[in-house]
Amino acid sequence: MSGQSSSQRAGGRVRSACDLCRQRKIRCDNVQPVCETCRLACVPCTFTDQPELPRKSLRDADPSERSNSDTSTSPWLHLMTLDHLPDSYNLDTSLATFQGEIAHCGVGKAGSIQRSSFFSTVYEKTGSPIDLDHFLTQAAQSLKFQGLPERTGPKRSLSPKWPPTPLVQHSINHYSRSGLYSIFPVANANALTELVEEGVMDHQDGTIPAAKLACLFAFTAMMSVMHRLDPAFLDAEPDAYIQAALCLVPRALMEKPTIRGLEAIVLIMTYVMPGAQVEQGQMLLSLATRMVLSLGGHRYSAIHEPEGRHLRALFWFCYGADKNMVIRYNCSPHFIDVDCELQIPDNYVLSSSDHQFFSRPLSNDELLFPSDVRLSLLKSKVYHLLYSDSARKQPEARRLQHIRELDQELTDLKATFPVSCWPDLFATETAPNYTFHDLSLRGVCLHLEFYFLVGKIHGASGAVGRSRSNSSWSILPSSAELFHQESRSILIYICRTREFLNWHTFWIYAQFLLTGVFSLFKFLITYPTAPSYTNDIQLLQTVVDIFADLDRNESSDMRGRFPPFYFTMCLVKRLMFLARQAAERAAV
Repeated sequence: MSGQSSSQRAGGRVRSACDLCRQRKIRCDNVQPVCETCRLACVPCTFTDQPELPRKSLRDADPSERSNSDTSTSPWLHLMTLDHLPDSYNLDTSLATFQGEIAHCGVGKAGSIQRSSFFSTVYEKTGSPIDLDHFLTQAAQSLKFQGLPERTGPKRSLSPKWPPTPLVQHSINHYSRSGLYSIFPVANANALTELVEEGVMDHQDGTIPAAKLACLFAFTAMMSVMHRLDPAFLDAEPDAYIQAALCLVPRALMEKPTIRGLEAIVLIMTYVMPGAQVEQGQMLLSLATRMVLSLGGHRYSAIHEPEGRHLRALFWFCYGADKNMVIRYNCSPHFIDVDCELQIPDNYVLSSSDHQFFSRPLSNDELLFPSDVRLSLLKSKVYHLLYSDSARKQPEARRLQHIRELDQELTDLKATFPVSCWPDLFATETAPNYTFHDLSLRGVCLHLEFYFLVGKIHGASGAVGRSRSNSSWSILPSSAELFHQESRSILIYICRTREFLNWHTFWIYAQFLLTGVFSLFKFLITYPTAPSYTNDIQLLQTVVDIFADLDRNESSDMRGRFPPFYFTMCLVKRLMFLARQAAERAAV
């Protein structure tokens, strides 16, 4: 505290909140010498005198004043002062996230030329208009009329909370024993154990580097949410722990970059991204990238430094996350390949091993990562050659050449996988059920990423076709057939692995699923007399049935209904209706 005068304004009126609580617009307990909020954030608790200003209602305020006072105008400030996490069960939050996701599934953002072209094509082929955002808003209203329990606003207000030291240590032990480092090399378990043994969790006075505390908090949050059904984690409060880590980020950024600081940012990013929080994930990834570059993790020579091999593993983890964002959302990459040394780690699992796809005991001495490193390298190449600004300016013949070459590279990569793990064997209606029994979540995602990348490669030919046509799907006939088959494969695969679908994994699969749905729909209205029409409609109906079951099952859960399941069911049903209209018009 800065003295008694600091908490009392001229005229004798006492300030009701310290500077941090006032900034975050929360109640301050005024405990001296440090209020609870400042203690958790490990910052000094200060009261700064504010000049007396005439009271002005928000209604009377100038629009520019209102916008300047809103932290939402600065995404970075919003992230650093975050006092809530989005609630994916909340109707408004789910609707906004779902609408944002479909913008990247081949139909463009609301108001974009691509979205307008899609609407125009649907009307031309079906005779019926469609407005995706309006339709989904109506679906949300329908869900509300059905008695969807109201959640407490679009945000879950949480107080930052330090995890108990025994829980932190248990999280470290579990991470080490399970071999989870193999897939998520986001923390050095030995280094974290040393921090706990040094007693850093016992210091709440700001003398400990914020990066160390943020790393421990975020790590415990991630482990708690990953193992939320484990009895040892049942009473954990991961959202509150991640809030505590977020409160420390501003201080950590002012410290000298360290591996612990990098781990903290990567862990927070890993926690946030599965909830389809793309913008926040991108901001955190940007921070992680700068820290990797500052620490030299993009250089192979880093392996000779203390914790160097771990730093290189962190580099590859962030590189994979970057290329995944690039290929899914067509955003500019954070890592530029020519500036990085891309030697694959010596202990990376061989592509010829079925360990990439099936559930096996994990080893901390072998790296798997969430996705295949070679697939990440190919994603980067696809973006650079087909979707970057420079690629779009290439002559038509050169772009078509790149499409053929990239397709061959992807085929060659598939050929290195064990034959029993080829995605083609799984994405069929007749594949035996036992084929899927031992698949790991990573294996499922690898197969889906393969199909998704085929679609991205051949979908790029549409940019060539648009120079000759106004159609929103002017894809070349040779690519259209491949694109159609891969769209079917994605949907068939998801239908066959429905046991992996739940509220916690939905956003991991959402773009695969919705891209497959929209791609198949475009094919149906473009070629309504195709021999595959009946089977394609039946496949979409299977998707509807699956999400109707998921929605029904969630209705009986104590958490209540998960709105994205209902939105998916309604959207697919609507697209099926339009596809049938296109077939009827073609038959006339």
